[in-house]
Amino acid sequence: MGYRVSLVRKNLKLTFPDKSNDEIESILRKFYQNFFDLVFETVKVLTISKRQTKKHVVLGDMKALEQYRDKGQSVIISMGHFGNWELGAARFTLADYPQLMAVYKPLSNPFFDRMMSKTRTRFGGDVYAMEETLDRMREDKDKLTAVALLADQNPSSHNAYWYKLLGRETPVFTGVELLARRFDYPVIYLRVDRLKRGRYQLNCEVLSDKPTETSKYEITHEYIHRIERDILARPEEWLWTHNRWKRTKD
Repeated sequence: MGYRVSLVRKNLKLTFPDKSNDEIESILRKFYQNFFDLVFETVKVLTISKRQTKKHVVLGDMKALEQYRDKGQSVIISMGHFGNWELGAARFTLADYPQLMAVYKPLSNPFFDRMMSKTRTRFGGDVYAMEETLDRMREDKDKLTAVALLADQNPSSHNAYWYKLLGRETPVFTGVELLARRFDYPVIYLRVDRLKRGRYQLNCEVLSDKPTETSKYEITHEYIHRIERDILARPEEWLWTHNRWKRTKD
């Protein structure tokens, strides 16, 4: 359909300067196949059954999360726009894990804002509006929660922290680190791997066990390194339609 094709091609060429045009076009085609599946699957989350959700998303290595659950420890979940994060979150809420609290930026359109909130809470859990997250986390401090953030998005502040992502200076989101250090919650990196068309697997790993003992930006750097690793291994899985490099450091 031509949706942001020029932007996607530009991002791929800048990220993979050593790849030939044929290789870039191959990644681009695979990306759009996955992208339109993602769109339809996300809409399907509004009506999909619990049984079908479990069929389409299986649990992989979740030991890192389970160890904190067994200790009654709340966590921060750091994710990226990789695989199908909406379907992955729906599967997460159906497992025996801490209650999922998804941090999101409210949409300006009330209809779509309600739709996205419904999508993310159909099987349980709740959503935190970004500007209310600190207050909501204080209110829920006695609950066993997993506060989830899509941490590869563009920060709104023009005083953002800059760090190299895929070889380019990029403003990066530091909310995961700030919340983890404020509440002393361990940080889990959650990945939604595409096994084949319509089939995914949840896997996680510890980013930080003791966030209050880390140096400034250490957790943010760890997250960037993990999402970079996954993007470079399977570039067709990341959301290249997002204009991630629209701002320059200057």
